[in-house]
Amino acid sequence: MISSYPVNFFAVALMAAWVPLIFVLFVLMPARRAVIAAFVVGYLFLPEIKFIVHTLPPIDKVTLTAFGVILGSLFFDGGRLFAVRPRWIDVPIVVLCLSPIITSILNDLGFMDGLANCFTLLFRWGLAYWIGRAYFTDWESTRELVLGIVLGGLAYAPLCWWEIRMSPQLHGQIYGLLFLSFRTDRNIFGWRPNVFLANSLSVTMFMGISALIAFWAWMTGSPKRLLGVPMGWIALLLIVTAVFCKAMGGIVLMSAGITALMMTRWPATKAAVLCLIVAAPLYILLRTSGDWSGERLVEIAGWVNPERGKSLDFRLQNENLLAEKALRRMWFGFGGFGRAQVWDDYGHLLTVVDGLWIITFGEYGLVGLGALLLFVLVPAMMMWYRVPTRYWLDAACAAPVALAVAITLYMIDSLFNATFNPIASLAVGAVGSMYSAATAVFSPGIVRRFPPAAAAAPVVSSVKDVPYAYPAYRS
Repeated sequence: MISSYPVNFFAVALMAAWVPLIFVLFVLMPARRAVIAAFVVGYLFLPEIKFIVHTLPPIDKVTLTAFGVILGSLFFDGGRLFAVRPRWIDVPIVVLCLSPIITSILNDLGFMDGLANCFTLLFRWGLAYWIGRAYFTDWESTRELVLGIVLGGLAYAPLCWWEIRMSPQLHGQIYGLLFLSFRTDRNIFGWRPNVFLANSLSVTMFMGISALIAFWAWMTGSPKRLLGVPMGWIALLLIVTAVFCKAMGGIVLMSAGITALMMTRWPATKAAVLCLIVAAPLYILLRTSGDWSGERLVEIAGWVNPERGKSLDFRLQNENLLAEKALRRMWFGFGGFGRAQVWDDYGHLLTVVDGLWIITFGEYGLVGLGALLLFVLVPAMMMWYRVPTRYWLDAACAAPVALAVAITLYMIDSLFNATFNPIASLAVGAVGSMYSAATAVFSPGIVRRFPPAAAAAPVVSSVKDVPYAYPAYRS
């Protein structure tokens, strides 16, 4: 077992102790809050290191957190995980996790290679989704999840500001690994923070999602205060922090998400949210078909920031080469080991891969890519469809609709970056479960019987006596 990074003893010891520490969380707090704390703390504060073991998934903070929570749930919370009832909405993640087997067999890589990749996808996305489906099945639990994400953003904000002023040194000072951005990501407004994540893009994206959720909690009054502080001030702090993290993509997506949510109030339409949901599939369709070069998008990015315009142009040029090769094995891809990349006749690598979508397309083909898109976007689409527009501002519905927009933004971000994280997978599972809850509550008969109430009276509380409704949110 070899670490891929030169890190200190404390980082290795913390990684070794993380699963037992998750057990401690299950002992000290209710199981659902232990799940939230494990995913938020693990993703945000554990070192960005990875251990490679032959035939096993990479051992990092993502896989260790999923493994630890699964064991903690089995030991301390009975059969909660096995109470999940399979539904049609779970089909995409099953296809995504199993597709590497067919890919490996078709590329003569062997069954064991496919099985190893199956376990990698399972630990990276599948287990977090399963946990989300098991633990966030009602309005109150989903509300706790979004507040946990906001608390994570609040904990990260002072660390971000420290690195904005002093440079991204925290990971190096505590864990021994100093990021390359220490020498590059600086302008007149300070540095781009990395804190304990892989890059500043991931930091900006997480802070932007935290800000979006806090903003929507403030708009809906769910809750009005957090830690005794008005939610409006918390949202403002997180928005400003996300802006000063200075990754343009994350800032644009945060702004788009907030704007789309606000449009459900003025002028009372969900059309903007629908545009966000279909943005990623439409982009992929246009790029793979060759009908859109992206030059106009590069021009717009260059007008905002010339450096970002050059970066986007470089990514699109690489996408063109990678997509052209991926189309040669369109359905199941080339598999791993760099086989989906483009090489010259002398064995030199000609492409750099950034976007999660093109990575998935090249390695697992349209089957894997389609499963990834459906895995993330179908729960969001079902929530968009099921919850009527007039209830999006209801305090009880604030959490699941905010999560639906958040996972949609992560999917859009994955067009250009491979930053999809385990908290997003957890949220996908939560939105998938809440679709069932929304179906029970917002069936046509119930909606006609209980018209929109005052802002202080959540709709779900109005139907708490309906026998087939899921457990209701209670303020």
